[in-house]
Amino acid sequence: MNETMRRLIDANAPCYIYSYETLAQQAAKLREVFPAYDFLFSVKANPFPPVVKALGSFGIGADAASAQEVLLAEQCGMKKEDIYFSAAGKSDTALETALGHGHIIADSIGEVARIGALAQRRGITMRIGIRLNPCFNMDGGAGTSSKFGIDEEDLPQLKELLSAIPVTVCGIHVHLRSQNLDYRILGEYYRSCFALAKRVKEFLACDMDYINFGGGVGIAYDLSREAPLDFQKLRAYTDAIAEENSRTLKARLMIESGRFLTCQMGTYYLKVVDKKTSRGTTYVITENCMNGLQKPAIGVMLRHAIPTGAITPQEPMFTSEYAFPITAMGNEAETETVNLVGNLCCAQDMLCEHFTGPKLEVGDLIAVGNAGAYACTLTAQKFSSHIPPRELLVREDGTVVE
Repeated sequence: MNETMRRLIDANAPCYIYSYETLAQQAAKLREVFPAYDFLFSVKANPFPPVVKALGSFGIGADAASAQEVLLAEQCGMKKEDIYFSAAGKSDTALETALGHGHIIADSIGEVARIGALAQRRGITMRIGIRLNPCFNMDGGAGTSSKFGIDEEDLPQLKELLSAIPVTVCGIHVHLRSQNLDYRILGEYYRSCFALAKRVKEFLACDMDYINFGGGVGIAYDLSREAPLDFQKLRAYTDAIAEENSRTLKARLMIESGRFLTCQMGTYYLKVVDKKTSRGTTYVITENCMNGLQKPAIGVMLRHAIPTGAITPQEPMFTSEYAFPITAMGNEAETETVNLVGNLCCAQDMLCEHFTGPKLEVGDLIAVGNAGAYACTLTAQKFSSHIPPRELLVREDGTVVE
């Protein structure tokens, strides 16, 4: 870390520092692996405007989970044709707000009916996408119940509705699971989604302007415990799909990414504000611990609740106990084992139990990695009314990107 960066962190901690160069590298990696595909950023992963603006400048669009994210993406320079509003339970107000600012992806037959009513009030015909809950699951088995999407077997009901309203379908969206590291699972899933698109086009006699395969591209949070996704082997699947698409549907092929683009660009820095020993246990107390970055505390709580055995990931709320590497930026000449905790009025405010590392004192920094996705945005920051941590998108030379 250069001196300029160190001064920036010291002046702003607790803060999230996002690396512009890492963000650009991850975007370039996706383009290298999927040359025939376009990409959408899952804005909910990190809605920090400079990050969204940078991704837009790289030609990446938005997967928006709310009308406000639709407007944010547009305000950050993303083109309307690259903004897709896909979420369960869209209100009429949300649909009205998003109309004209991007593509609307209907999540239920009831929503399609309400979109039809909106189109009738406006005197227009609306072209929409539909999110589908397919007859298959991510692992190739049978589909399951879900709050997301229209069940594939309900397409006849949808077809009947479409015949009576000024709405036409022009694309599909499927998303079943995040954080996949097995190229076979992803490749077969993409293949199944493409076959689904062909079935939908034929059954509804509709256009198929785009196919959104959803997310799923994972990252190896801890290389000692998991192997990275084999992108070259995955590309054999995606290139074959792109070739078939060029001969048949000629649809726009899209893949979403939240964590792959932004997770590894982020580091969260906390300052030590106190230190104490109680009956043999040393506590290093930080500012904006659980109310700055909540997910490590969830891991500690789950470990207490499930003291033996593996803890099942619950994306995006919990990935693993090892998802957030911690670095104590203290006196490396001495080592100690401590509990890293926060200053909230609750015992669950904890970064790590029994952490062993360089000796820390008041004023020292602690760095937490992999904090660029589903980190700040998933953290409750109102409790105890502390000042929220700052977020900064920064170049290697310490220049802050607005």
